[in-house]
Amino acid sequence: MTVPTKNVEPAKAQHSPRDALRDHVGRRVAEFQRQYLAQLPHATATLARLRRALSTEPGGDPSVWEVTLGDLDRRLVGRGDEPSPGERAVHVALCLFAIHQQSQRIDMHKAGVGLGSAVRSLAGREATSAQAVGRRFHALGTSQSFDEAAHHARGIVTQLRSHAIALDYGRLAVDLYDLQFLNCADRVRRQWGRDYYRTPPTNQPAADHTNGADQ
Repeated sequence: MTVPTKNVEPAKAQHSPRDALRDHVGRRVAEFQRQYLAQLPHATATLARLRRALSTEPGGDPSVWEVTLGDLDRRLVGRGDEPSPGERAVHVALCLFAIHQQSQRIDMHKAGVGLGSAVRSLAGREATSAQAVGRRFHALGTSQSFDEAAHHARGIVTQLRSHAIALDYGRLAVDLYDLQFLNCADRVRRQWGRDYYRTPPTNQPAADHTNGADQ
């Protein structure tokens, strides 16, 4: 799927489209997480449908319409034939969460854990190669299209799942949204890099994001 590149930053408001997007995805993911960990069959089925839908266009799979398109802030809803940046961000973020939470019995969504911080934790695990993790993260940062970014993000999320490292999906949705705007994309990449290379305080261990939840 192709993404039209825009060079105008979305207008800011008291409760901006980014705020609405972050809150929407955060609430939805937290609820899915609660239901899945409670082993409710409909939650398990919903996450399975979302995993399958990652390779489709937003709105392309009727089985997840209610999940990915329902109750979306009107400022994020597309008005033409192509999905809007907001619709793409919600779709990919929810599908990635479904991959991340699969077979995990602890929370894989945790507020405040940015992608760079999560990948930094991943690179510090003994069972991983820091260089290999860094290369994959770099590939995400240098992606030339939204599809390419979603592909590399999926690989990273799969690794995070393998090591039970959580991620803030409301925040990731906003990152995915901003990546689609020319004058916002570098800001996203810059923050990823800062979080990845940030040195933890000398009197504290490196962050381990395997526990806790944003309910």
